[in-house]
Amino acid sequence: MNRTDFQVKTITDLSELDQVYNIAVSVLGNLDHTGHTLSFYREHAPLSPSLLIYAEQNGKVIGCVLGSIDEDHVLVGPVAVAIEKRGMGVGTAMMQRIEEEAKRLDQTTLIAGALRETEGFYVQCGYRPNLFIQLPEAGQAEQLKQLNQKYPVIWEAEVGKWTRIMLATPQVDRELQETYNKRFPSCNTQYVFIKEIG
Repeated sequence: MNRTDFQVKTITDLSELDQVYNIAVSVLGNLDHTGHTLSFYREHAPLSPSLLIYAEQNGKVIGCVLGSIDEDHVLVGPVAVAIEKRGMGVGTAMMQRIEEEAKRLDQTTLIAGALRETEGFYVQCGYRPNLFIQLPEAGQAEQLKQLNQKYPVIWEAEVGKWTRIMLATPQVDRELQETYNKRFPSCNTQYVFIKEIG
C-alpha cells in the first residue's frame, strides 16, 4: 500500500466527531482531565467545524487534530496519529490543513500545548516554544520574572489566585523549566507552542 494513501478531511457532522475523538483517546488516553473532552468539541463543532480535522485511510480514521477558536487565536487541541501509521506524514498533513482552515477563518495565531515527546514535532511544523509558568499564588509576577535572566516575558496575568507568565524561548530550555520547578515547588510549567500565520 502507498504510504501516502490517506485523505485529510474535516468533520461534517457530530457522528463523525465521536469516531474521530475515539482515535485521540486511543492514542493519548482519557482526555477528561485536560478540558479537551468530547462534550467540549461537541459544543464547539457548530462554531468552527473546519478546525476538527482527521485523516482517513481505507475508510478508517488514523489520526486527528482537534482545534477550536479561543478568543484571538486557534487552540490546537489533541493531535494524534495511530501508532502503526506514524512516519507517513499524517501528522504534518493534518497540521498544514488546520493552518489553512485557520486562515480561512481569519485567524492568525495557533497555540498548542505539547507532551515532552511531541515537542520536536511542533518545532518541525514551525511553532515557537514558549515556557508557560503558573503559580497558585496571587501577586507573584515579579518573583517569577526575577528567576529568568535570559528571555523576554511575552505575557503575564493574574487570574483568581493564580499568577501566570509566558517566556519566549528560542528553543526548549529544560534547565530553566527545572529551575522554576525547584524554586517554586507548587508551580506548574509547560511548553506552549505558538505559530503566527498572518
